[in-house]
Amino acid sequence: MMCDQPSNSSDVSSETTRNVILIGFMGTGKTSIGKRVAQSLGFQFVDTDDLIVQASGKAITQIFADEGEDHFRDLESQTLLDCSQAKNQVIATGGGIVLREQNREILQRAGYVIWLRTSPESILERVSKNRDRPLLHTEDPLKRIRAMLLERDGLYSSSADFIIDTDELAMEETAFGICESARVNFA
Repeated sequence: MMCDQPSNSSDVSSETTRNVILIGFMGTGKTSIGKRVAQSLGFQFVDTDDLIVQASGKAITQIFADEGEDHFRDLESQTLLDCSQAKNQVIATGGGIVLREQNREILQRAGYVIWLRTSPESILERVSKNRDRPLLHTEDPLKRIRAMLLERDGLYSSSADFIIDTDELAMEETAFGICESARVNFA
């Protein structure tokens, strides 16, 4: 398993930070893997995008179309803040959660942050059939993914306590690695 522990790793053994937070670009498996991790750890699973859809009554693509990306990012920040108040959760975040400094600060206080890192080619393969990705409605989605990753990689890295490269791992292997890492850090 290809895993890295960034030098900015923090001690997350405090009872108030007993959350596992998954960050990473769209299509990296945050939701699918997060559900498995939550089940294994006996934690509640929370998906910030799902909470935004439930609260607004609109699909994310519709929020982008009606109110724009800034409004969506406001909803995302508030949802993350709300989620950070609880513990014993696995929180799957939206791919752009790290774009705002306030969110990066919340992430560091809210729990053990794991970046699911995936290559642009794997991301495109995983999301190519999903039309609910408003940021990829472009002529050259691979070029767009690469540009967005270039913008976000440093933000993901500086926000993460642990990094897992998921390209060559099965979902079960990734979930197992996250669970083991979280158990060590929560001990």
